Amino acid sequence: MKQLFISVALISLAGSSAAWAAEKPTGLVGTHGQSELSTQASSMLPLCASCHGIEGISTEGMYPNLAGQKVEYLVKQLQQFKTRERNDPIMSPMAEPLSPEMVNELAGYFSSLK
Repeated sequence: MKQLFISVALISLAGSSAAWAAEKPTGLVGTHGQSELSTQASSMLPLCASCHGIEGISTEGMYPNLAGQKVEYLVKQLQQFKTRERNDPIMSPMAEPLSPEMVNELAGYFSSLK
């Protein structure tokens, strides 16, 4: 079931990446600013928000809040998910395609949200 969710989320993301990059969605702008994100990092925001909330505050207890976390902490967690040093059936596949630049950008973005 988790694999199905991840597959559907990734397919949806692929189809909507251009639209999200072209529009500046409200509620997805912190002091870091979505306009400062690359197209690739910006296209990941809807996928991140689906679990961690549009403002980086999750409405589900099982997903952590990302808003206001330290950049270094978020980078470390994403890197560990990516390498599967910290293996999670949902986050590891999400982090695998992220470049180091995207990891830094997304961490900076979510850190800037309050």
